[in-house]
Amino acid sequence: MTTLICIVEGEGEVQAVRSLLHKIIGWESYVDIPRPKNANGRNNLIKEGGLEKFLQLAKTEPKCDGVLVLIDADEDCAANLAKELAARAEKLRLPFPVAVVCAKCEYEAWFLASLETIRGSCDIPDDAKFEGNVEEIQGVKGWLTRQMPKGKIYRETHHQVRMTELLDPTRVRMRSRSFRRLEHAIQELINGEITVSPR
Repeated sequence: MTTLICIVEGEGEVQAVRSLLHKIIGWESYVDIPRPKNANGRNNLIKEGGLEKFLQLAKTEPKCDGVLVLIDADEDCAANLAKELAARAEKLRLPFPVAVVCAKCEYEAWFLASLETIRGSCDIPDDAKFEGNVEEIQGVKGWLTRQMPKGKIYRETHHQVRMTELLDPTRVRMRSRSFRRLEHAIQELINGEITVSPR
């Protein structure tokens, strides 16, 4: 069995990312995804020594066949940020492969790409629409909040896992380059095709 360790930036992703990866991989028994490691904030991965600390924690796991680092690009260039973090990981010469994926601009942008399967649930009205490029919108969490009834707000720890469960990978794949990158990175890790990605 292949064991993938995930490093994520917040509690919402801790709860949601295993569901997301199982949607991509399928429910085959050959991949084990333990509880992700929570960086408790994007900056705790980006800052000097931050990513390195969590990769060393992954090294102490009883079994680790690969590490996926999933982080929001926010206002940074997703490709450049991923390459910078991957270069830092490469310096550690770890005994397992590492893939860095930056959601552009936020994990929640993938919800917009699958809005048709999410609306009508999770406090999103069934007539909600998004027109435009899901990877060019800043502040997706705010956009989701504005669709909700008065007094409701998007909360990662409440909404993220449920919206992930409703997400349709086929729709997201068509509309999000960063999601396609995630799918490719997972296959690289499972197949043992990399040491560090991207290069």
